[in-house]
Amino acid sequence: MIKFTPVSISEHDVILGVDFNKKFAEQMQSYYKPFIDKGRDIQVAKETWEYAVADSIVGANWCGAGHNVVDVKTPTADIDVKGISNNDMEKYKLTTEASFLQNNKQKNDGFAKLFEQKKYNSLKKMFVDPLATKIKGTNNLHLLGIIREKNKRKVYYCLLEIKSLEISEKDFISKMILDGKRSVSIPLIDEEYGKTYIYIPKRRLELRLDCIGLAPFLVYSHTY
Repeated sequence: MIKFTPVSISEHDVILGVDFNKKFAEQMQSYYKPFIDKGRDIQVAKETWEYAVADSIVGANWCGAGHNVVDVKTPTADIDVKGISNNDMEKYKLTTEASFLQNNKQKNDGFAKLFEQKKYNSLKKMFVDPLATKIKGTNNLHLLGIIREKNKRKVYYCLLEIKSLEISEKDFISKMILDGKRSVSIPLIDEEYGKTYIYIPKRRLELRLDCIGLAPFLVYSHTY
């Protein structure tokens, strides 16, 4: 299995480069400028974050097209870029969701019944196992979570390493629990840092980061 583990800020330079924060802020300001000049609300597409990250790291290449788990390849690591938000990080712990894998509906796959009957071993095979397979071919995979604090118009980021977790299938499944009425919690990240879960209505494996728990690992980048 896999696990998302926060990376100390002191170790960011090895993955992102010494001047990443400065370059990233400059890249994003160039994207914001046309909206600001015309007095319009700033709109940031998923790919915008990815392009800015790729253009802020020496020797990096953008490769986020399609269903690739890697958005940016660098000389030292593969990076999955997630742009998420939080209205006020002092009031609300969790960010909006980021999707990792969507299992599109197939005729007669019995997905709804698996959830109703709490057959978590089968749900794991549909959502967690395919993600683990996608990650096997990557190089030193990291997740770069970029968080917009909307009320204060600030942008932060954090880096999480995605590494193998030694746990038996039985123990893993025992930690899959019903989370509300429409999702199943998946143990891919420690609770203090966020939550990973299968969101039933969208048939999707999702992640939300905990801004309070991750505070020691967050880097302030810029305002917008």
